[in-house]
Amino acid sequence: MMIETKTHYEKNEYFLDSPVNVYFEELLEMTPTQFEDWVVDMRKTVVDIWDTHGIPPRRGKNEEGIVAQFNKMCSYPVHEFTHTDELSDVEDDVIINKSRLGAEADQWFPTMYKTRINYTEKDNGYSIYDLFANDKYKERMTKGCFRHFRRDSMYIHALTCFKNKKKPALIECDDAAEYIRTFHDYKERIFKGYDFMLEQVKVREGMNTGYYQVDQSDILQLTKEQVVSLKHDGLLEYRHHSTFDINDMPDDMVYSIRLYKKGERMFPKGFPAFRIGYIQPAVNFPPMTAKYLYERFTEDIKDQERIIIYDPSSGWGGRILGAMSCRDDRNIHYVGTDPNTDNHHSDDGGSRYADLANFYNTKTYRGNPFFSETNSYEIFGDGSEEIQWNPNFRKYKGELDLVFTSPPYFNREAYSEDETQSFKRYGTSYESWRDGFLKPTLETCYNWLKDDRYMLWNIADIKIGKNYLPLEQDSINILEELGMKYLYTLKMGLEGMPGQNRLDEDGKPKCKNFCKVNGEYLKFEPVLVFKK
Repeated sequence: MMIETKTHYEKNEYFLDSPVNVYFEELLEMTPTQFEDWVVDMRKTVVDIWDTHGIPPRRGKNEEGIVAQFNKMCSYPVHEFTHTDELSDVEDDVIINKSRLGAEADQWFPTMYKTRINYTEKDNGYSIYDLFANDKYKERMTKGCFRHFRRDSMYIHALTCFKNKKKPALIECDDAAEYIRTFHDYKERIFKGYDFMLEQVKVREGMNTGYYQVDQSDILQLTKEQVVSLKHDGLLEYRHHSTFDINDMPDDMVYSIRLYKKGERMFPKGFPAFRIGYIQPAVNFPPMTAKYLYERFTEDIKDQERIIIYDPSSGWGGRILGAMSCRDDRNIHYVGTDPNTDNHHSDDGGSRYADLANFYNTKTYRGNPFFSETNSYEIFGDGSEEIQWNPNFRKYKGELDLVFTSPPYFNREAYSEDETQSFKRYGTSYESWRDGFLKPTLETCYNWLKDDRYMLWNIADIKIGKNYLPLEQDSINILEELGMKYLYTLKMGLEGMPGQNRLDEDGKPKCKNFCKVNGEYLKFEPVLVFKK
């Protein structure tokens, strides 16, 4: 009997069932030393599972769940992503994709979280994997775990109680000390199965500037004196105040009451903290946004016998999955290249991209012969700056109907340690990378593209030190010199991204790229639109 070998990782049961996956209330009960020991054990467990089973510390779906999500992709109304920026004079220039469909593509690429992130021209960044595996980051990891898990800074387990609101407080109350006393009086009735923690916060007036815009005066909060009094009366135990030193409470602090349901383990709810709380990790291009762009920019040629789409930097598979999921009314052939050897099989010449595409084409409804033909693909392992010399790629010269990619942003993301990676081959300076990688890549895209066809280039300026590298303008300049016409910039709205709620004195976002849709400001990622 043949045993099917899975080409992707699934739900991390190894970690979820491990002793380090404690209950939230257990974490609050730990002494500082016990908590530090827990962090050490947790880091070691993550690395052992990652190295042994190829499963990073993140949520994952089992095959049934993946198929269920993938089956929804083809018919999803991506045309509803279209919006217009109220600050521009270009119609339909904003893309807002709130769908998570296709995010499971990440499960074919277990090395995503091993991508090092650089913030200077020096190649000295670190990855999420390094945070767990390298003791250099032990102290930073411990402090971060205290903030994200023990203090629950992402409000995953313990929710802030507001005055005169039953959710999540369970009762209506406008006095914090009275709430604590009521909690103890009814802890076996109204509050059965619940407990609370106190959060030490600075006194401030008006609205906060974080993710949640709330007025501090609306929150059930204790003063320093009230905390001391309740402790003296035996109404506060160590777990209630273990996130701060009750013997050294500053005068400019107040203490919010946060209620949580007991019996909830730290993970999988805690997994997002590893990619949000420490470093900006490598992220996949949203497959449904890719599908939207493919369909929008091939609509006028959808009756063509075959539509060839070229992706010079296949990345983490989001764009090939988007291509496979394009509507049945057009025949898509995706051509991709990427030199990351982690994503190519050394034994059979296959790739993780092919594994993902084959999974979609065989496991979803498209694997049923009674439905439409599947979309096709061809994958290369060359760098995009030298793919033009591959004889198997040359057959596509003058045949491409659309070019769309999200290329490397200079050395910001060190996808692997391969010497073929552009940041290693040409990364002695931004200028050498631009001339050695970016320019020849764009030249190939231009030369291989048909006339009267579009090119979509998702790239953004990046901050190195105090200055921005002009990736956007340099891309425009190179392509215009080649003969491409720059039309406009599409704006991929990034809802919930760090920084977009930081406002200046005029109430506008402090981030570099922002747009306004339905009266709300959004941070965005640019997609430059060109036509040959």
